[in-house]
Amino acid sequence: MRRLAIYGGKPLKGELTVQGSKNAALPILAATLLSAEPCRVCNCPDLTDVHTAFQILEGLGARVDYNGFEAQISSANIRTPEICDALMCKMRSSVFFLGAMLSRFGKAKIGYPGGCALGARPIDLHIKAMEQLGVTFQEEAGTITATLSRFRQGTVRLAFPSVGATENLLLLCAISKGETVILNPAKEPEIVDLQNFLNGMGAKIQGAGSDVIRIQGVHKLHGCSYRVMPDRVVAATYASATVACGGETLLRQTNPEHLTSFLEVLKRTGAEVDAQKAQLRIVMKERPYSVGMVKTLPYPGFPTDMQPLLMAALLQAKGTTVFYETIFENRLRHVADFQRMGADIAADGQIATVTGVGQLHGAKVRASDLRGGAALAIAGLSACGYTEIGDIGHIERGYVHLEEQLRLLGGDVALIED
Repeated sequence: MRRLAIYGGKPLKGELTVQGSKNAALPILAATLLSAEPCRVCNCPDLTDVHTAFQILEGLGARVDYNGFEAQISSANIRTPEICDALMCKMRSSVFFLGAMLSRFGKAKIGYPGGCALGARPIDLHIKAMEQLGVTFQEEAGTITATLSRFRQGTVRLAFPSVGATENLLLLCAISKGETVILNPAKEPEIVDLQNFLNGMGAKIQGAGSDVIRIQGVHKLHGCSYRVMPDRVVAATYASATVACGGETLLRQTNPEHLTSFLEVLKRTGAEVDAQKAQLRIVMKERPYSVGMVKTLPYPGFPTDMQPLLMAALLQAKGTTVFYETIFENRLRHVADFQRMGADIAADGQIATVTGVGQLHGAKVRASDLRGGAALAIAGLSACGYTEIGDIGHIERGYVHLEEQLRLLGGDVALIED
């Protein structure tokens, strides 16, 4: 059993390099199925979710070589359009392989994707969008069988700007006939990254990050070499830890433009934020101020993934902050553990009212999901005494050696392995 041991109460000071983005790397890895030629994916983070994607690729017949945050993938010998349930259940992002396999084979068979238990995360948006393009679905005993007999070009309007559905449509339509238009797509930077990767393979896609995406189908794609964007949620994690603990941190190889809504809120805490082209400096000299209301929204609004991180930073703030979670119904499960550490939080449905306390105390807690687990680490760093976090497998899905990175910033953090 792996746990994080944290002795809190120390300010953070130092610099580190932000890892490649998990949420960008996973759909890009699925996209390598679209060409028989080799692809090289650089800045690919060493995470359990990434290794699950490698296992899926290898199970389909691809060859994967991974070393030093660089993945070499050859999909020339793909032999099956079916992913076993054991791998599908490990992560939500396994659903990206649906669009890629339909494009490559015209059919796909998958189980329902897993991942963090954040409430209802149905893939009906994916299914309804693909049905408009000619895909038929059969569901039986937890298995989805999809078939694309004849691609039907046209316009698809998403009922909600779903990141996964948008990316699945890009993967499905990159190799096709005619033009496909996606209206009301998600606008996250990771979608732009996928577009750029596919275009590097020879696709003709434009508009990612805007209200309309246009895909001009091409006959085939070729291999390419691509560098994954930096992880904006990981950058927000270390920035939030600095606000919680005080001190000064420099985050290299990040993109502050991807963090605009988060940084606007962070400045209201009293933090000094120096955002340059590829780095971010955070200075926190005093106890943070509360920031009023924080409402999670699709990009470019305040990201749901950053809600637990900011909440952790404001547990000892001056005043009261209200968090309104609109994306995931179970995104406030970290509240109970924060309360165990002495936080003053009143939770009602999707709303958590956080009144800053003078001091948190360490406690034994458990990560219930990826970002909630990272938020517990932030709370532990700012608390007085010893905090122990169990179930850190959730954290390891999205953070490359979190304990080592926090030690680079002066945190007293150790990994316990029994």
